[in-house]
Amino acid sequence: MLLRARMLVSFILVGLLGAALAVLPALAAAPSEAKLEVNENCVQADWPCWATPGSGANPTPASKVTIATGGEVKFADNATAAAVVWTSPAPTCSGVPTTAMTKWEGACKFEQAGTYKFESSTLFNEGGSLDYTKYEIVVEGATTGTTPTPPTATTPTTTTPTTTTTPSEPGHGSPLHGESKALKLAGNQHGSTVHGSIDVSQAGSGGGLEVGLFAARASLARTANPAQVRVGRLLRSSLKAGNLPFSVALTAKGKAALRRHRRLALKVKITLTPLHGETVTITRAVILRA
Repeated sequence: MLLRARMLVSFILVGLLGAALAVLPALAAAPSEAKLEVNENCVQADWPCWATPGSGANPTPASKVTIATGGEVKFADNATAAAVVWTSPAPTCSGVPTTAMTKWEGACKFEQAGTYKFESSTLFNEGGSLDYTKYEIVVEGATTGTTPTPPTATTPTTTTPTTTTTPSEPGHGSPLHGESKALKLAGNQHGSTVHGSIDVSQAGSGGGLEVGLFAARASLARTANPAQVRVGRLLRSSLKAGNLPFSVALTAKGKAALRRHRRLALKVKITLTPLHGETVTITRAVILRA
């Protein structure tokens, strides 16, 4: 009788263990949905990146997101003008622009497991670990949790996102000719003035341009405060279509920091506001040397 009872307990334990093992994959399963939004202040002020909603002030970029096969990633950009350009085989997307725009929402569906890569070139990029332009969506297999190579590239299905233009206005293209490639700005320059050029499209004709130079507060004073301080600004209005050169001189405080350190790391923020359509913002890093 005692032997039978022990055997019964053993069978029960084995059954419970099997049930627990069966539940573990379900508990470890990737979510079926993820959300990404452009945050203007990743890590610190004026460093835009893709982040998860509700991730708080100064979040780290959501450079790698994992979802389950058949899952969906929802995108929203109500800040810096951004685009989603797939550098791997693309999923099926709706409302996700491939040229930089702001105030849009869209989603992409991932039917097959794999690692999908995309870039948003207008987001913050100072090189190395401060490159916030590249992202991955890892789609796990339904049963194995593996991430095989995505299928052969296919043409994604896209639709034009909603913009803030009024219904009576016709659609307007980008105010830049060639999007982010319209900006020519050397990453290393000499002197106390930043030089560059930007190619304004016909859609940007008549609009306004703002170029701001920002340096870390620690570069300007003996402090560990990482906040950014503006050390140069240029405003232009009534722009004409074509290549537009610009020069932005440092303020007195910026020049003093350059003389003291012999080099000054800057974040250059270019904002082009057309008469109609969406504002475009591009951020680049520049090192000035005395």
